[in-house]
Amino acid sequence: MPAPDGGADPGTEPAPDDAPGHLPVRGPLPVLQWAQERGEVGGVRTSHAQLTSVLRAEGIPVSYVDTGSVRRAASMLPRLTRRSLHLLHLTRLWRAMLLAPAFAVLPGRSVLVLHSGSTGEQVERLTAWQRRVLVLALYAYDEIWAVNDAIGAILPQTLRSRITVVTPFDSSAAPVPTPFAREPHALALATNAGLPHYNAELAIDAARLVRERWSDATLTVLAYGNDTPAVDALRRLAEVEPWLTVEFDSTADEVSALLSRVGTFLRPTSWDGDSVIVREAQAAGATVVASDTAPRPAGAVLAPLDARALATAVTEGGPVSDGAGLAQTTLAEAVRAAQSRVARR
Repeated sequence: MPAPDGGADPGTEPAPDDAPGHLPVRGPLPVLQWAQERGEVGGVRTSHAQLTSVLRAEGIPVSYVDTGSVRRAASMLPRLTRRSLHLLHLTRLWRAMLLAPAFAVLPGRSVLVLHSGSTGEQVERLTAWQRRVLVLALYAYDEIWAVNDAIGAILPQTLRSRITVVTPFDSSAAPVPTPFAREPHALALATNAGLPHYNAELAIDAARLVRERWSDATLTVLAYGNDTPAVDALRRLAEVEPWLTVEFDSTADEVSALLSRVGTFLRPTSWDGDSVIVREAQAAGATVVASDTAPRPAGAVLAPLDARALATAVTEGGPVSDGAGLAQTTLAEAVRAAQSRVARR
């Protein structure tokens, strides 16, 4: 059984293939997830936790190199000498460039998993020589899995062929909706540290307008990540608005319970990837009302990035996304395909 830190139980861990007297056994490569196993609550952590759950259920060993802890990461150094499928979960391209030399020499197969919807914008901010360095660095990774194909536009064909567009959400590992009575006029919103592109203030303005039609409407803001002055400003606003609640770093069970209860989940982002919490909200039965600034999952109600337009979409509906621009391939399916490519070698 897995140890509490996500690694294998030392008492049951199989001997490495090169151990004396041990005959190599052909099977799937063990998976090493390079991610903040105990890091901040959010879409990236939910995504790789779902992947771990699915793979372990299939009998594929999964361990973590916890990039959020030097001590826990260092404890995995002996395991890095074994062939593994290395999955590096990142949102920032500069970190992929920094870690490229290490991943170029790791035994097994290495995959860069890009979770951010801002990949295109990150590339645009690079100078010409930085783009050249990025392209060279990406050759260190055997595969690149991304929530959109924005990075493919700058890559030569030899690298472009390594890209798989994936969805970071896996419905087979999603929480089962909790049996709370649905509150049709309850709204929810998520924001990472109150960052501007999440537009929490705009969503609050939209909720005020919704209350002109639905006087009992409420809004719960799920804040996570860093506890910033922007998050504190949201708390102070909630102190004077009885219909507004701000929660911070809610557990996965608490998020699941909220999404099972609210009628609408708001996603008024300026840009976005394939948002895990949007998929979670839909799986929990909530209606998603999202800005039309990015591709959205099929079924999401779309509106311009404007408070009144969002409020109208909540109370009256609007155009619905057909899911174009987002992938259906899950991370688990991408892992299975990678394992198959390794087996054919």
